Amino acid sequence: MDVDSDAAPVVGPKPIRKLAADVVNRIAAAEIIHRPSNAVKELVENALDAGSTSIKVTVKEGGLKLLQITDNGHGVNRADLPLLCERYATSKLTKFEDLQAIATFGFRGEALASISYCSHLEVVTKTRADTCGWKAQYADGVLKGDARPTAANDGTTVSAADLFYNMPLRKRAFRSASDEYARILDVVSKYAVHNPHAGWVCKKAGSALPDVSTAAGSTAKANIGLLYTPALAAELLEVEETAFPKLGGKVRGWVSNANSNWARKGGWLLFINNRLVDSSKIKKAIDGLYTTYLPKGASPFVYLALELDPANVDVNVHPTKSEVHFLHEDEVVEAVVAAVEKTLAGANTSRTFTVQTMLPGADALDKRERERDAPRAKAAPNYKVRMDPTNRTLDSMITVVAPSQISHERPAKRRIIDPSADVVLADDDTPLWNAREEGRDAPESECDFTSIQELRGAVRKRASPDLTETIAKHAFVGLVDRTMCLSLIQHQTRLLLVNHAAMGDEHFYQLGLRQFGAFGRLKLEPAPKLEDLLRIAAEDEPLAEHGLAVDEVVAKCTALLLSKADMIDEYFSLSFAEGEVRSLPILLKGYTPNLDRLPHLLLCLATRVDWEDEKDCFESVLRELAFFYSPRPFDDEDEDEDAEEAAHQAWQLEHVLFPSFRRTQWPRSMSTDVSQVANLPDLFRVFERC
Repeated sequence: MDVDSDAAPVVGPKPIRKLAADVVNRIAAAEIIHRPSNAVKELVENALDAGSTSIKVTVKEGGLKLLQITDNGHGVNRADLPLLCERYATSKLTKFEDLQAIATFGFRGEALASISYCSHLEVVTKTRADTCGWKAQYADGVLKGDARPTAANDGTTVSAADLFYNMPLRKRAFRSASDEYARILDVVSKYAVHNPHAGWVCKKAGSALPDVSTAAGSTAKANIGLLYTPALAAELLEVEETAFPKLGGKVRGWVSNANSNWARKGGWLLFINNRLVDSSKIKKAIDGLYTTYLPKGASPFVYLALELDPANVDVNVHPTKSEVHFLHEDEVVEAVVAAVEKTLAGANTSRTFTVQTMLPGADALDKRERERDAPRAKAAPNYKVRMDPTNRTLDSMITVVAPSQISHERPAKRRIIDPSADVVLADDDTPLWNAREEGRDAPESECDFTSIQELRGAVRKRASPDLTETIAKHAFVGLVDRTMCLSLIQHQTRLLLVNHAAMGDEHFYQLGLRQFGAFGRLKLEPAPKLEDLLRIAAEDEPLAEHGLAVDEVVAKCTALLLSKADMIDEYFSLSFAEGEVRSLPILLKGYTPNLDRLPHLLLCLATRVDWEDEKDCFESVLRELAFFYSPRPFDDEDEDEDAEEAAHQAWQLEHVLFPSFRRTQWPRSMSTDVSQVANLPDLFRVFERC
């Protein structure tokens, strides 16, 4: 019998094999610890189960490098340390029926075990009865060696280092450390709201100031105001404790009223039997209720604490315990919505809006101004004055020339050459650009960094349309005081006094953010020594009062900046080579900063920038560059500078900086730096009375 050699071989069923214990444990760990915030949630719940009244969370690189949770709870007995990280070893229950009345957070004995399978875990614990603490290290759920005595306070400190070190694919999936840290802050903030009896602290490792800090014995509303915003807390309505005996439960909490427009993440906090959970049915029902109170697109802030009979709640339905199932779900949802609806009913008879004038001090148009807008009304003489800077004037027909272009001598400190960009000075220091034509802002650079996208989004979000329009359509009147950084501008019929230094800080920050990674370069010739510039700045600081030596500070700052030189050069075009400062970034074409401030800029970059966090690093570097570029006197000696230098700076202010201000999105906070001096209709009214 011939056999077809091309026929596919018959493949039988593959044999079933039992997975190895380490594979099983790592699979289980990946189900429970999705990301650092899940580990924080599990460890925080353990601390609360231990009766803690003080919980401190320390995070490094978004929790991937280090997670440390310190509490003052009852601790762990030394005899229990070998079982602390074994799977399904717990003190919360002894038989399956105990799940029907579970009242604690942890119960399956998987949290610490899972963390030990994907990190280097260390536990320091001390009970009140112990005379010393005990330090234990774990790997894959097993105690390494014996617990060692150590100095410790009452309570437990759990440190998880190098999270997901053995899961490279999981570790690469995280977008950024700042994003993971934001998730951790969200978890800690929610538990701080629900557990105000405990004091909470959450901060980055090495940072002196915490991002979350609440006092023990506080209240839920006070913590909401502290962790979210005081304005939100002022708009909250209390959902008084409402019981529904037939369903064996009750609900309480705080919700925003109809005047709130809370669209930020973290606006939904639901706790069932003190456990932070998600419930799509309850959330959808509450959102539906608010559609009758809030405009389209607005989002409420809701914090609800629901207590149900433990016998009616199944908490063992999700590895991370983020979901629960309970009996009579539809009836419970209906009862919760009714309690919230009762709170909202009558509290807001109509939606109100806070109305603010375009600028503080701006008055409404008087009768004469309203008559001007009436049909066939005769224009008053005061309205025949040109007040729109977009209308063509004689200045637009004349080439604007900087004082430096007609001067035969220039100070040596302005000998700057930039052959790689459009801005070039000739051999005799004569600028080769036309400031009127080339002083435009650069287009926004392409950047995929999440941190930069978030910073750019924040600029757009906090922009004030009224203030932006005012500055966009202003006419420059003149410089009032260089020392106090005051200038006058005109908008329509109003004369406004502005702080051009404060406006410069915001303007140059936005220019730097817009051109991130794509700056032109101002090459310094000759290039000054980095160490010499830092020494100039350090000698002006009162270091001796703080026990610091100038040489030591200069050496450390120099080493730090040189270690970051590649990154600073790539992203900010600030070049350090062979110990010299070779170039500075161009933030605005046609504008030259005061180079006397360069030593101070370098010292601030070395001492005020958080180099560990990506978003904070980029923002603080851009803020320092903006402060360096902003037009302000460096010290009292600036009052003695020559007339040519003063004329050059005044020319830059009028013909380069203020025209560039027109293309900036100004935040609401800048309204305090713009004040009305006079209004033309009011002045004519005064003249008429005379």
